Order: sequence, then C-alpha cells, then structure tokens
Amino acid sequence: MRGAGLEEVLPRAAEIVADVRDRGDAALLDWTERLDGPFDDARPLRVSGGTLAAATIEDDVLDSVRSLVAAVREVALSQRPANTLVEAVPGIVTERRWLPLASVGVYVPGGRAAYPSSLVMTAVPAQVAGVERIAVVTPRPAEVTLAVAHELGIDELYAVGGAQAVAALAYGTETIAPVDKIVGPGNRYVTAAKLLVSSRVAIDLPAGPSEVVVIADGSASAGQCAADLLAQAEHGPDSEAILLSLEPALSEAVRTIVSGYDNVSIEDMASVDEALARSDEYAPEHLELWLADSEPLVERVRNAGTVFVRTSAVVGDYASGATHVLPTGGLARGAGGLGLESFLKPVQIVRASAGGLERAGEIALPLARIEGLPLHAAALDPR
Repeated sequence: MRGAGLEEVLPRAAEIVADVRDRGDAALLDWTERLDGPFDDARPLRVSGGTLAAATIEDDVLDSVRSLVAAVREVALSQRPANTLVEAVPGIVTERRWLPLASVGVYVPGGRAAYPSSLVMTAVPAQVAGVERIAVVTPRPAEVTLAVAHELGIDELYAVGGAQAVAALAYGTETIAPVDKIVGPGNRYVTAAKLLVSSRVAIDLPAGPSEVVVIADGSASAGQCAADLLAQAEHGPDSEAILLSLEPALSEAVRTIVSGYDNVSIEDMASVDEALARSDEYAPEHLELWLADSEPLVERVRNAGTVFVRTSAVVGDYASGATHVLPTGGLARGAGGLGLESFLKPVQIVRASAGGLERAGEIALPLARIEGLPLHAAALDPR
C-alpha cells in the first residue's frame, strides 16, 4: 500500500497476532503494556456499562454527534440492496437474499487522539444492517468515545488496541469472543494485522494513511485549496495531499501558504484531461473538484473513494453522512468505501421442479463429462 510501510511492520504484527492466538488474554495484556504502557488495573479489559453510562460529553459535541448519527443512518438506509428472484432456466428458480452479519468488530483509533466520528461511521451502518453484536476495541478510550458508544447503545467496548486487539477479534480470547468481520481504520500495525487475519475473518479494507487530490482551475480560492490540502496532511507525516493545478498563479499562491509541509505537493497540469488521468492513476481516497464547471468531470471520474464537487472533504468527514472509511493506497481502483452492504452478506437459494431437474441434467451432464466429474453427472442422472 502506498506510503503505509507495511513491509516494515508485518514481522512484528505477525508475532503479535500469533501470540494472542496462542495465549489469549495474557498475550493481549502483555503486548498492550509493552506497546501502550502499563494497563490501568482500575479499568478492566472490558469497559463496564456503568463506566459507559457515566461518561460525559459537551453539549455542543453531543449535538454534533447526534446530527452525524442521523445523517449516517439516513445514508445507510438508502443503500439497502434488493433481494432478487429469477427463473433463468425454466423450472429452476434462483433467489438471492441479503442477511446481516451476526457479529462485527469495530476498531476505533485512540490513544493520543480521539476519533468518535469513526465509531459513528462504522457502528451506525452495522446497526442499520441489523448486526446483532458489535464489539468495539480502542486503545486507552477517551471519555468522548465512551460517551458516544453509550449514545449509540453499544455496551461491548474493550480498552485495547493495536495488532493485539485485531488478533483478539479474529481468534477470540478468554474475554473477547471472535467476530465475523473486522472494520475500521487504524495505524499500519492495525492494517497489517487485519491483512494477516483476513484468511480467518472478513475485513473491510486495509486502510492506510489519509490522501487527498485537489483538481483546481483559476476559479478556485487558493486559501480554500490550501486549507483542504492541509486538513488531510494533518492526519500525519505519511498522509499525502496533492494539488493538480490548471492555473500557474493558483499554484504559486497555494505553494506559499503550504510552505513547510513536506507531505503537500503541487503539480501543474496542462489540461483537465491530464489532471483527470493523473488522478485516476493515483486513485485517491478523497478527490476534490474546484473547477468553474466541475459537474461534467464527475461523470469521467473512475477511481476515487469519494468525489467532492466544489466542497471540502471535511464535509464528508463530519457532516454529510457519507462514509469516511475509504480505500487508500490506490485501492480505489477496485474497491469502494464502507457502506451498508459491508455489514450484509448475500445468501443464494435454488429451487428446482421436476421439469427443472430434467433441464438441469441436459445442461450439466455434458459439462460434467468434459470436466471429468462422473459423480456430478450421476447426481443428476442416478441411472
């Protein structure tokens, strides 16, 4: 993954994952103390319901959280896929039903900073989908994260993070039962651990450092472009923010504002076509279009997690209800962001009448013969 440095951390992540798989809670606590400092004995591994209920949050933050929850829920409700029923072959009916996952593990980054919005972005679609069990893991959970979990009605939250938390969700420990899928962003150790356990448990996507590409022409505000570049660069030194400028004067103005930020770059483009080709090749997590006429370009974008039309990506982070758990590192070429379908799974059902079985034999027997599977043929022609 671009900029994620996974190859550097995979060996240690593999060591952690294997240890938690083999020793359970003991390894979970050992690695937590080794990497995050002494574990708070006053707060058990699983945060109690009383602690969640007692967590406080400022009124304005609570109002914002409730607004975001409502928006995310409305967007998720609009995404439910339809069940299908089709008789593609006479007498053979194929049905496809979307069912909620039974359990999901949600990783919420924590420790040095609190990201309650990430909890909302992951847990609310899971609730809308009908997931019965949502287990949240987060290192050294902040008061606001606990309060938001309580606001959402989540009562299973563990004060642990890192690769060890991912391993616990995948394999289970004495305290944490395993889940069917792990979702949520994290650092490169979390990403590496998710990849390592993905043969045992489903994962959403191996999200890496934040990214934004801004395509802008002379109609754009240099201050706005710079602010949006710096907003994504703020996530850390491994985040990438790129301006694809169609106006030299804009390039110079933005370059002056962002001077000193090594993870912000500016590229001069000769045309919209060149800028779009560059962006599609890069396949950014966030793509912002600040052009005099941006709408026609939207139809031509193929590779991006979310496209923002003359709007800051921060609107997607906090206000629109659109997910901010998005593909990074070029994965937008083949994947999209977290959605309601991430918490559902399709189950196929096939029914065949006597006539349908006869037709199935006509189709299947030659294929079974050519593939050298006589017992497949016998299953449809017991003679």
